[in-house]
Amino acid sequence: MSIRDAFQMPTPMKISGRSSSITAAFVSAIVPQIEPTDDEIKTALDILQMSPDNVSCAYCGAQTTEWDHLRPLVANQRPTGFISEIRDLVPSCGKCNQSKGNKYWRDWVTSEAKLSPKSRLQKCLESCL
Repeated sequence: MSIRDAFQMPTPMKISGRSSSITAAFVSAIVPQIEPTDDEIKTALDILQMSPDNVSCAYCGAQTTEWDHLRPLVANQRPTGFISEIRDLVPSCGKCNQSKGNKYWRDWVTSEAKLSPKSRLQKCLESCL
């Protein structure tokens, strides 16, 4: 498996596409996406202690289906100024990504949200933050 197979940029939304928020759809459609280099993907996976052959959800360890923004593109119906780049993305399963929504990663991880690591009683929660 190539390093490129381990990474997938989030799919940009279309303004006319269905969305829970017109603001989110608009911002997602216009926010810059910086495609990472192979070296940047490798560095990100190294930091997460993962290999291209074994990429899992950074939050729960399940199989990865997408890459999630650590910091939301939209919060409180306003653009945050963050962009889609590898420095703001981690591999995620769909359940964790949906549960996290547009929250900052640390706020969600320590929240009582149904699927947050805290509510799932994930090991090493405090020491990993």
